[in-house]
This record gives sequence, structure tokens and C-alpha cells, in this order.
Amino acid sequence: MYVEIKNLSKTFGNFTALDDISVSIEKGTLVGLLGPSGSGKTTILRSIAGLETPDSGDIFIDGKRINDTPAGKRGIGFVFQNYALFRYMTVYDNIAFGLKVQKRDKKYINERVRELISLIGLDGLSGRYPHQLSGGQKQRVAFARALAPNPHLLLLDEPFAAIDAKVRKELRTWLRETISKVGITSIFVTHDQEEAIEVSDRIVLTNQGKIEQVGSPLELYRKPATPFAAKFIGEGTTITGYFQLKGFSQEQGYESALIRPEFTQVFKQGKSLYPHMTNCGVVQSSFFRGNSQELHIDVQGIRIIADYSLEEEAFQIGEPVDVIVSRLFLLGDDQVLAVENQNLKNVNTVVI
Repeated sequence: MYVEIKNLSKTFGNFTALDDISVSIEKGTLVGLLGPSGSGKTTILRSIAGLETPDSGDIFIDGKRINDTPAGKRGIGFVFQNYALFRYMTVYDNIAFGLKVQKRDKKYINERVRELISLIGLDGLSGRYPHQLSGGQKQRVAFARALAPNPHLLLLDEPFAAIDAKVRKELRTWLRETISKVGITSIFVTHDQEEAIEVSDRIVLTNQGKIEQVGSPLELYRKPATPFAAKFIGEGTTITGYFQLKGFSQEQGYESALIRPEFTQVFKQGKSLYPHMTNCGVVQSSFFRGNSQELHIDVQGIRIIADYSLEEEAFQIGEPVDVIVSRLFLLGDDQVLAVENQNLKNVNTVVI
């Protein structure tokens, strides 16, 4: 493993930011530290960078313990949330700053800066100052400045937080493609699950100073290891009385369940092909979501959220509907059990 964190703990007064956490990161991967505010993700990043001193535990990069290595000598590039560009320096000089600190020769600096300006897609803007750039352009310059000294590891602290939604989406794609080209091991902090899922090779999910789960975005989505992971990743509704739904029975130790929109199908009343699986419900509310209609449905006192194609006939508020739930995540005290609708076994599948 390229980055290894072993039994790391950190407190700030009475607040425990990190509680004996351990995690390993492979070389060349792009890892997202994901979690709610106060979950410990930024403290992990700052500890790796040398900007925070852990109370206990060890941090290794490429097999070398770096706890006592000064921040400036760890070979790490850091991209801050608020860009932290030098206001009175041009794009060129901002990117060149770290190289000048390293006392590289002028020819190398010029070649490296031109290479990075081309990489971030800002050709022709090297003479501009930060106030002449958009938020997305500033973040690209900050990214290039961090890469300029050829760091072994790149850390990004909520790099898209200060950027508007549309540009943020474009930058996510750009960042993933660019880091893939450069091939540098990278760790970024985010509280946005969509961002983490879209950008990361692997996600480290944090909560209350502990690590809830580590895995690929698909693993965390399909196989959440804890109730927190199930609720935090993806959209879903937590319900009780799940055993009232057709095809499900009560499991000991699981008092509630999580239903995701893709676990449900909604039909006009009487239009379901499988009556033995069908629950009767009533549409309580409806929301337009761009490419679908989000329905909130009451099924025997259970509130279910489902997505419905705009290509189909729309539902009206108060309309009776048929609902089939194909799957549930049952939530225990510290574990998740994925269960399928038992009635699915009685459905004959015909392949044409």
C-alpha cells in the first residue's frame, strides 16, 4: 500500500475528531474521503499533509513513517477549498511559485509551467491575475500549482465547494480525467456523495471520527456494511413495519428497513401483472425531477418514494396505485441485511 494510516487518533478539547482509525490506499488511485461535517475526513487529510499533529498513531507514505517529517518535506501537493492563489501574481507566477522555492532553473520552470497550463486548458491566460478568472479557472490554477513541484501525493480539500453547480459538474469530469493522465495518487475530501461516487476509484466513508466502510463506489452503493452507509449513500427512505409489504417477513434484530426508489415499481391501479406481489397505495405528492416524476406514496401507513418515467401517463395527487417492492435493506444496530421479495421466486420468466 502506498499510503497507510495506522491507529490514528486526534482530539480537539472534548471533541474526538479521529478515534483509532486505520486505512490503506493503493498507489495511483483517486480516493474520496466522504462523510458529513465533523466526521473526521478533513482531519485525516490535514494529518497526512502535516498540518495537524495526531495524538497517536502512524502515517506512512511509500513505506516511510512521516509523523515527524515537516509538512514542506513530505512531497505532498495540497489544493485548498478557497484556491489560496496569490492575488498579485499572474497565472504563470502562481504555478511557478513552488518551483522557485525549490530553486529550479528558469528553463525548467518555464517548460514545466507551460506544460501545466496546457494540461489545465488555460492556454493564452498565463498573464492573467486571479481576479480576472472564473471560479473554475482559479481551481484549475490551484491544481496546477500543487502539481508543479512533482509531488508524490496530491491532497484536495473540498476542491469544488466554492464553485457553482454547473461548473462543479464539469470540473469533476475534468479532475478525474486529468489525474488519470498524470497518474498521481490523490485523496480528496467531500461531503457530497454524488461527487464521491462520480470521481473516486475508492471511497473512505467516515462518521463520528470512525471509518464506516471502504470500497469502490459500486460496493458501497450495492453492499452497504452499516446502517449509516446504507442511509448516506444513494437516495432512500427508512421505514418501520416493512414486513407488512407483500413478499417480506420480519427478521429478528431488524426493526427498520431502507427502500431506494429503484427497488419499487408503480402501476396504474389494476395494471400490475403480479397481483400476489402488489401493494395498494395512494399518491401523496409528486415532484418533477427533470427526467422523471418522483412520487411519494402511502402504502398502509408506510411512506415510499418511487421514480416514474415522464414517458408514461402521469399520476395525480390522491390517485390509488399499485406498488411492487422488489428489495429492501434491513437495518440492524450495526449491520445491514439485503433481502429480496420472496414472491419473486414464483414469477415465471419467459425469454423470447
